[in-house]
Amino acid sequence: MIENNTRLNRKAGEIRDWLLEQAIFVEDLGEVLGTFCERIVASGVPLARATTIVQLLNAASQAVGREWRSGQPVVERLYPIGTQSDRSYERSPFAEAHRTGNWVILRLADTPDNAYGIVSELKRAGYSHYVCIPLTFSNGRRRNGITFATQSPAGFSDAHMAYFQALIPALRAIMEIRASERVLNEILQTYVGGDPHKRILAGDIHRGTVTRIKSAILYCDLRRYTTLAMTMPEEDIVDLLNRYFDCVVPEIERRGGEVLKFIGDGILAIFENRDGDDRRVCDAAFAATNAGLAGIASVNTFDSLPAPLEAGIALHYGDAAYGNVGSGQRLDFTVIGRDINITSRIARLNGPLQRPILMSQAFADRASVAQCALGEFEFKGVPGKHALLCPL
Repeated sequence: MIENNTRLNRKAGEIRDWLLEQAIFVEDLGEVLGTFCERIVASGVPLARATTIVQLLNAASQAVGREWRSGQPVVERLYPIGTQSDRSYERSPFAEAHRTGNWVILRLADTPDNAYGIVSELKRAGYSHYVCIPLTFSNGRRRNGITFATQSPAGFSDAHMAYFQALIPALRAIMEIRASERVLNEILQTYVGGDPHKRILAGDIHRGTVTRIKSAILYCDLRRYTTLAMTMPEEDIVDLLNRYFDCVVPEIERRGGEVLKFIGDGILAIFENRDGDDRRVCDAAFAATNAGLAGIASVNTFDSLPAPLEAGIALHYGDAAYGNVGSGQRLDFTVIGRDINITSRIARLNGPLQRPILMSQAFADRASVAQCALGEFEFKGVPGKHALLCPL
């Protein structure tokens, strides 16, 4: 017995060293979990199943779970924000572990099926012993943890429990590092967009830095928004805006575009020309425009809204310039430049011209769109006259 404990202690030390010296450089936490569990099995511990849960700061998901089973790849699952996920969590051993701060240890043969939501599932799969360990991160986030389960009739021994205890601090450190990186990435992506968040994390944070990107530029504006905002409760306005965004934004992203800004009721997006194919990006922007407007029409027809939605979309082709502007430690990584201004000026004419879609000459020349000329117009603050077109 003493020899076995000594061997397990040595193996635990080897795994701790691996976690802190090698696994720390592995970005995929699922890969870390899989190798971690395989090393545990190689130590002689009869592990057959392990799961982790990590709390997120995400607009759609409150946690991410991963499951390892012997001989199978690690499976990842997101838990969406909502009552169903909340109910599942409250019926889980994790909820009790997080409330008490203690390990939840179940000898499944002696545990009633209704004790936790997962008990009957574990029994059907032939597990005999289950351990749920809460993990509190240094930032105070408590809804994290790991579980271990075995199908060995003898279950986990006291030596196995001590072995798990020895591994937890190093594993918790790796999980927190990866969780913090994920939270930072997702928060930045949520609030500044996919490409800008990558540029920020790559170190593009110096004031005055400007990067120009050839793009099809889309600006969508909700008509009569000011009137609606003055006459409707704020809760109804927020609901209306979210439904409007749900019609337009997914269609942009589905076609390779990226939303850079929500400006009140305005949506500013670009379709970056990465391969030199002007026509491709302009056609993608036009397809997203048509799909977004069709979605708005469908919502008006079939949904119960406090007021009907009506939008105008401006399309232009030119330079989207990313720049850091601000003062001191407070900067905004924003999109600026002449072509952005032109696109917003075009959008102001959707209403007066009674056209849901307006295109600049630069965009129309590059798009596979049958079009009709509307004439030349002056834009406030932009020299000269500018041709505008609409699709036939």
